[in-house]
Amino acid sequence: MSQALIISDNEVLNDLYTVNLEVYTGTNVTVKRNCDEAIELLDLHPNIDVVITLCMLEDTDSGAVIYKHLIENDMDVPLIVIGKKSDVPSEVPQVSGCYDFKLLVRTVAKVLEITAKDMAVLSVPEYYPIPIKLFYNVNEVPCDVFFKIKKSMVESEYLKIFFRGDAPSPGIKKYIDEGVHFLYVDSLKRLEMINLASECILTELKRLNGSDVSDEKKVEVIEQGIELVANRLFETKEVNEEIIKISETCMESIKDVVTNNPKLENILKLLTANRASYLYSHSIIATYVATHIIRTISWGGDSHIDKINFVFFFHDMFLAPIYTKYPELRYEEEALFNSKLTEEEKETVLSHARLAADALMKYPRLPLGADQIILQHHGMTNGQGFAMNFKDDISPLAKVMIIAEAYTEELMKSLEESEGEKATKEDIVAQLKSRYSKSTYIKIVETLSEIKF
Repeated sequence: MSQALIISDNEVLNDLYTVNLEVYTGTNVTVKRNCDEAIELLDLHPNIDVVITLCMLEDTDSGAVIYKHLIENDMDVPLIVIGKKSDVPSEVPQVSGCYDFKLLVRTVAKVLEITAKDMAVLSVPEYYPIPIKLFYNVNEVPCDVFFKIKKSMVESEYLKIFFRGDAPSPGIKKYIDEGVHFLYVDSLKRLEMINLASECILTELKRLNGSDVSDEKKVEVIEQGIELVANRLFETKEVNEEIIKISETCMESIKDVVTNNPKLENILKLLTANRASYLYSHSIIATYVATHIIRTISWGGDSHIDKINFVFFFHDMFLAPIYTKYPELRYEEEALFNSKLTEEEKETVLSHARLAADALMKYPRLPLGADQIILQHHGMTNGQGFAMNFKDDISPLAKVMIIAEAYTEELMKSLEESEGEKATKEDIVAQLKSRYSKSTYIKIVETLSEIKF
């Protein structure tokens, strides 16, 4: 078994790198947090097959430090640097993004001369989870489908509920009504299943432009489209033609639903009837609220509405798989303190704005400034974390997003309360004025006094 040394002080990345390299390349991984510890290990155990280091550790160019040590001590050990800030020769392989696990795996495989055939025979989990709503429009499943039954804290059983060729739609609703969020397929069949679901959803999306398609049907299919885009983006971090096609159709349909339902009450009824997920409901309602703000505020125009539809469609894409896995989750800040989430998942919650903005950099005809609005939608200019004090150093549309999301959150909290008086529109507006005290935010909040409920 090959031996890899990773030099990184980020616990989340350490776990991710270790799992990916062990699963896909069969490499045994040792992690050191700084260059001194790594050099000590290299001197004691010169049988390391590859060294992988983050380009910078605090203010130290760790790539350059390790490269210098290997050269000066005549160590014939390949070096891979993660990031582009190291002063190392061009022949040293560099992986530009710290979250680009696929490229890291490919680079390590190339350095260690591990073939695709070698990687294919390595073990992978026997079952792979597929979001249940992706089965909605599939006429025949391409493989057996399983339902997971948890027998104990450590043991699960997978019960076959559909055979290859079965039509899943008659039985899917029953599982959704019972609160099931995932069904499972053989890991080796996962791409076949996801690709078929993609084709079926694309077919349904094409039909959404028809005049006879109800808003209820649009809400149902849009959610499936969002599930699919979120899974694709989460896996690849890249925008391809399929993602663009699905996204543009979904955004147009969301705009139609918002336009066709001038009262917020109608939107809520549509989402409730469809048993829509919290994250999806939050996004649709916030889009409605933001559209109202832009139509009401003095500087708003149609181009701003199109842009806000775009950013609301993509802004929480990297949260979608986490919210699907933990359907009881509600508010993003609270997720950081939820013991069920792994450190990797909490890191994604913290970084989801930056991850979405980065993924959209290559989106063709990206609306001007859309990536910056997504980056700033929690009040942080770098897309990391959640602001406590909201300043004026972000774009006006990012402020609209912040207020629209805050209004939506307060509204949904009120609707979930089973006892006591529900918060009125006036109550929510007063709360937001108190929380967002700067004049530029107050002007946005004041537009919500006129929202049709």
